[in-house]
Amino acid sequence: MSTPQNLTKIEAFIRQIVQPNAEEWEAFANIVQVKQLRKKQLLLEKGQTCNFIAFINTGVIREYSFQNGKETTVDFVSDNQFITDYQSFIMKTPTIQYLEALTDVDLLILRKEGINSLFDKYKVWERFGRLIIERVFCGVEAKRKKIIATTHEEQYRDFAAAYPQIVQQVPQYYIASYLGVTPEHLSRIRKKV
Repeated sequence: MSTPQNLTKIEAFIRQIVQPNAEEWEAFANIVQVKQLRKKQLLLEKGQTCNFIAFINTGVIREYSFQNGKETTVDFVSDNQFITDYQSFIMKTPTIQYLEALTDVDLLILRKEGINSLFDKYKVWERFGRLIIERVFCGVEAKRKKIIATTHEEQYRDFAAAYPQIVQQVPQYYIASYLGVTPEHLSRIRKKV
């Protein structure tokens, strides 16, 4: 069960987007589950069907998969961000992704059934869900365009500016994998910037 303390960050995040009234907020708070992960613990692994969306209060989670037998980092998610495998969550299909804690992580879990119940009962939560998915889509689109239009050096510079805490907390070979370069090449890039 969540406490008001656990909900401080997610409430601030939500209220930047929508303004639930007291009844709507209580309904939301009632579906939230608190979870802690230890460093290296998996939140989701290949073959499972993702039935949750998580909000990270503190910590860093890495999303990765295996492509042609090679481990590839797809994304990093940290404080005040949501994480899930949206394709598995929406389509109810087994995931090919892994979600791994790179640090100790405190997060809030929202189960699919609870989310759908909120969507059915409260327009504000359906609107919030739509607006979040729009943000996710725009983020993915921006990332795709950036990969096409920028050099690895520019991508690293942008990544380091946007996520300085991740650069400090995460092994560099994960960042190299995320950027699509070797650890040695990332080392050369870091020396330049």
